[in-house]
Amino acid sequence: MLISGILLVLLCCMTVNAHETFIRPISGWAEVGDEVYLPIGSGHNTSSTELPEGFAFVKVVSQTGAVLNHTLDEKTATQGFWKFYDFDVDEPGLYIIDIYHTEGSWTHFITNPPATGYWEHKFADEINWTDLNTTGWASDWYVERSYPKHCYGKAFVAAPDADFSLASKPIGQTLEIVPLDNITTVGEGDFEFQVLYQGKPFDNITVTAERVGNDTKLEAVTDKDGKVTLNLKDPAEITEWLIRADTGMDPRVVEAKDLPRGKDSKEKSFVGPVYRTALTLRNDYVKPIE
Repeated sequence: MLISGILLVLLCCMTVNAHETFIRPISGWAEVGDEVYLPIGSGHNTSSTELPEGFAFVKVVSQTGAVLNHTLDEKTATQGFWKFYDFDVDEPGLYIIDIYHTEGSWTHFITNPPATGYWEHKFADEINWTDLNTTGWASDWYVERSYPKHCYGKAFVAAPDADFSLASKPIGQTLEIVPLDNITTVGEGDFEFQVLYQGKPFDNITVTAERVGNDTKLEAVTDKDGKVTLNLKDPAEITEWLIRADTGMDPRVVEAKDLPRGKDSKEKSFVGPVYRTALTLRNDYVKPIE
């Protein structure tokens, strides 16, 4: 399929501004010898509204453990707000697609509390506080948060003789959503996931699910084992879901610090990394009956 044709499929669900990274395989099924297209985008919902700028790295792992590595760069095919990576299906089995993306660090100043502010594309340690221009700022300005942003994405493509149990094994992302149920049951109803942070179950984190074509969010909070169940019921012939989690300003990941601030401010600043992860699931991992 030509990239222009793929783009038409992806554009059917255009939405708002973007700050998360995800993969949307054109199909969950492939024959040996097929070429698999992987659109990679960035957005708050299921459609890409900005290119994934900065450093982005794609790894494709076959069922036998063969690895393909690719760094997205200026030579990577691009159309609209999508980057495109493709690979050949050289052997049967389940292919796991793993992406890491970072656009660097961000610091959010509240210049005129309670709400007015602006973003600086730097981490707190990189800012020259002595030369910071605070003209027009209130005397109680402060830094709300400062963080390096790390985004992860994961998806699957199945060829003949796929071992679907591999999809339920962690692949080592810092923040990872692991599908615990068989991924061939997507669309049939309740589906269980586990969220891991640094390889360990992460409790009390919100997990959302959005169906492509309907960005109404389903939400649930993980239990003490990092597990959560979401209803992915969808009678459509083809259904695709984005499952997401975000550490945000979780105090287990970031810390409250005293950064430079206005003379009348007593506000602490939340400083530390933010991890975001998006798992893409479909209901077409099994070869359709002809």
